[in-house]
Amino acid sequence: MVINMIYIVIIIFLIIDIISKLIVSRVCTLNNSVSVINNFFSITYTHNYGGAWSLFSDSTILITVISIIVIIGIIIYLSKKKINNKIESLGYAFLLGGAIGNLIDRIIYGYVIDFLDFNIFGYNFPIFNIADMGIVIGIFLIIVIEIRGNKK
Repeated sequence: MVINMIYIVIIIFLIIDIISKLIVSRVCTLNNSVSVINNFFSITYTHNYGGAWSLFSDSTILITVISIIVIIGIIIYLSKKKINNKIESLGYAFLLGGAIGNLIDRIIYGYVIDFLDFNIFGYNFPIFNIADMGIVIGIFLIIVIEIRGNKK
């Protein structure tokens, strides 16, 4: 039952991620910003050819292969692990949804569409997308569950 929830959340998450990227790529101009909250949040449409923080930008194929291996590894791990905790299920669903969302971009476009641009206390945070949020939230939830011990 929990495994089914994981797949439902992944599909919903992917739909949100894909639609948000399609809207931004159709409505916005590449490398231009639209201020949403002055000096805090903008929509800035960019292409990220690398990983997080645009690291390894000239290694798109390597990042794509690593992403595929990690996704397959997580799916195999989940097929063998009994998950009874809804928070842990959400963690894996967000992680997989995010990883698959960015993988789809890399396969279709050769880059990832990023657009969420925050300036927090003068720090211009790297531009990211919904899939990146899923990866970070997913990893955070999994770590919290592991630290707490897998309680219901």
